[in-house]
Amino acid sequence: MQQEEYKKHLARMQALCSRSEKCRADIRLKLEQAGIPPAETAEILDELEKDRFLDQERYATAYARDKSSLQGWGPRKIYNMLRIKEIPEEVIEKALSGLGEERVRQKLTEALQKHRSFREKDSRKRHAALVRFGLGRGYSYSQIVECLAKINKTANQ
Repeated sequence: MQQEEYKKHLARMQALCSRSEKCRADIRLKLEQAGIPPAETAEILDELEKDRFLDQERYATAYARDKSSLQGWGPRKIYNMLRIKEIPEEVIEKALSGLGEERVRQKLTEALQKHRSFREKDSRKRHAALVRFGLGRGYSYSQIVECLAKINKTANQ
C-alpha cells in the first residue's frame, strides 16, 4: 500500500474513533471491508492504539456502563458481547466490576417490575416468566431469585 493511501485510511479510522468509542475488532472489520491487506490493517490498528484513538479498557468500560444503564443488560450478557468483540478477559472483568453490585440489582429489580409478566395472576407462571426474562437479559439465576424474593417481600407488607 502506498504511503498516501495508508495515511488516507488512517485518517478515516481516526475520524471514526473520535466520533465514538471503538474496539480493535470494530476497526479491523471496517478495514477488511475496505479491502485493506492484513499487514496494513495491523499497522493502522497499532498506530491508533499508540495515539490513544483505540483503548480496549476505555471501550469495555463505556460499553458495560451504556449497556447496563441504557438497555438494562446484566453482567453475563455484557461479558459475552465483549468476548465476541475480542476484548481480553481481564479487561472485561475490570469493566464489569465498575458497574457496582447494588446498581446491577437495582436495574434488575426495575426491569422485573416493569415486565408485562409481573401482572400475571398465577404465581408459578409469573415466577417462571420473570426468571426467563432475567436470564435473557444476562443476569444470574441467583440474582433474579433474590430480587424476586425482595419484590415479593415488599409487596406482601
